[in-house]
Amino acid sequence: MPAIVFATSKGGAGKTATAQCIAGTLASDGYRVAVIDADPNGTLSRWHEKFRSYPLTVEHQIDENGILPAAERLEAEHDLLLIDTAGFGNRTTVFAFGAADLVVIPAQPSSSDIDEAIKTTLSVQSAARMARREIPYRLLLTKAKATSVTKHALEQLEARGIPLLRSALSDLTAYREITWAGTVPTDRRAAPEIRDFLAELAGMGLLPFYKHTNISSVLGSNGAVA
Repeated sequence: MPAIVFATSKGGAGKTATAQCIAGTLASDGYRVAVIDADPNGTLSRWHEKFRSYPLTVEHQIDENGILPAAERLEAEHDLLLIDTAGFGNRTTVFAFGAADLVVIPAQPSSSDIDEAIKTTLSVQSAARMARREIPYRLLLTKAKATSVTKHALEQLEARGIPLLRSALSDLTAYREITWAGTVPTDRRAAPEIRDFLAELAGMGLLPFYKHTNISSVLGSNGAVA
């Protein structure tokens, strides 16, 4: 079972919203999805408890020593495990890295978000050295627009050699409505972005059960702003 961790030391970058989009979309497709909410704020756990919109298994686990046992336990009965981490660096996040097949680092195209995303990549690299294995990571642009601000962010990421997902999540109201509506977006703009994100993960071998081929993005084929 693949395990995908959402992490960045910057709060408000879109970790929880992205995890909700993946979990809700795949669960509505009939896949068995488990989520470990490793954020002390418990935002995803409260969302699931309040709405129960999808047949998800959600466990709030903030004890660093409980992350790996929980991941191993959930692995046996699910198709995918997602781990949503805190918006600040802590030991629980490092343990989550140890369970990851991929770390997704959401970041808005702002200087502060990109700086914190770069710090997070260094934490992933340190965890990989401790684990003595490669831990892949990719940056996901959130609230992305085809503007000069996004161009500056992309240039900084390229200069630092940070691997970037081609799919991105735009600055759409639909993503902010998740916590109010209880469901993930199904509209004509946000839903295709979520599907394309899933398709890119599938192309990386992380979702072998998922079939979707079209990838469109606010980013061009070479990471340039479309």
